[in-house]
Amino acid sequence: MAQMNETLDHGCLTGLTSAVYVDESAHRPTLAAFKGSSTLPPPLAILPGTTDPDGGLYIHSRTGVVTKVQIPTDCLAFQTGETLQLITGGKFKAVPHFVRAAGGSVDGRQIARNTLAVFTQPGLEEVVDRQTGKTYAQFCREVAERFT
Repeated sequence: MAQMNETLDHGCLTGLTSAVYVDESAHRPTLAAFKGSSTLPPPLAILPGTTDPDGGLYIHSRTGVVTKVQIPTDCLAFQTGETLQLITGGKFKAVPHFVRAAGGSVDGRQIARNTLAVFTQPGLEEVVDRQTGKTYAQFCREVAERFT
């Protein structure tokens, strides 16, 4: 499988929920229809799984193996980022990863993959590299420069 845009999270820990798949074409309520009303649009039905078994989150292990991550629906997963790697002097390693998009339109349906990622990081003035005295703000500037 070709590697997509592999990346590292830049904070300490990222909390992840399992993927939820919905058919966005099942009904398309307009917000105007509910303006001024206490009635909410109906929720989209959650599909039992993906229509594209290759879609989802993949991690790159320290041994070079690319593995698809399947988070059970009643669980949270956590992955480590670059800042935690710095703070621990490399005892924890940032997890290289990428997301392969689900197939999109299937039989006229618009399938969407939804997850929630919660990123945690230290305060901007916290020292994250004791050897150099680098703060999290300085590290963030370095990360931004990598992408500009």
